[in-house]
Amino acid sequence: MTKSSNNRNLKGAHNLPHHRHRIPIPLEPLKDGPSMDPKERIFLEAAERGDKATMVRCLQCPNPVNVNCTNILGRSAIQIAADNENVEIVELLLQQENVKIGDALLYAISEGVYKIVEMLINHPSITSEMLANGWAKSRLPGEESSDYSPDISPVILAAHCNQFEILQLLLTHGAVIDKPHPLSCTCPRCREGIHTDSLRYSLRRIHTYRALASPAWISLTSEDPVLTAFKLSWELEHLAHRENEFKEIYLVLSNQCKKYSCDLLDLCRSTEEVIAFFVFTRNLPRIFAFSSSITSCD
Repeated sequence: MTKSSNNRNLKGAHNLPHHRHRIPIPLEPLKDGPSMDPKERIFLEAAERGDKATMVRCLQCPNPVNVNCTNILGRSAIQIAADNENVEIVELLLQQENVKIGDALLYAISEGVYKIVEMLINHPSITSEMLANGWAKSRLPGEESSDYSPDISPVILAAHCNQFEILQLLLTHGAVIDKPHPLSCTCPRCREGIHTDSLRYSLRRIHTYRALASPAWISLTSEDPVLTAFKLSWELEHLAHRENEFKEIYLVLSNQCKKYSCDLLDLCRSTEEVIAFFVFTRNLPRIFAFSSSITSCD
């Protein structure tokens, strides 16, 4: 499977088939500069192979290799290990002083490896803010991701991938997803986003709405998932008519929300259970207002 920028930036990482052998394609040009140190090359190749013994030797004194060194694609050893789902190597690297997590957390989420995600977010360098809105801000100049858009935070990616357990883990660590402001919003942040890069601003909104429309996100964060899904479906349909360039994307997300609600109702075994479900939500009148949307699921 090729990790292309189109898949990661516009479609997210969900619904992609999982293959063990991949050819990574970076978003940025290949790293230039002096040729790689031979010891660093050995270290990174060992990380790719999962050769723990060789990596330990490279990290030992008197001349230990830089644990954050990167290959020509800009990927460090811990990012390679996380992408290869190698728990043992990730554990070794997390024990090293000043190790930088970088995209390793995103790779682990994309691969759905709960154990690695748990190890990474428990590292002292990762804060709750970094799991959400603070992710892009935590990057220093030159540390930009070679595989992910800066708008893709750990919690956004977990929602895109519909990773229930991992998303629950991130939520318990304080991760949040802020709903985008209305298109008519004139706050300084929205004005700046539109003025600086209107395309990136629109894509950021799409990334966020894709996460908010995730069945995992709705299930884990809403007290009334059916009503939440139908309201979000209506909002996304409205956006589809407002943003013609991204109409198809918004309509797909809108239909996804409707289908999620219908799938929940399909779990009811009788009409009595459906009525009991609506009564329990205490939103019966409002839910019935969306009854016309239910028929579109059939």
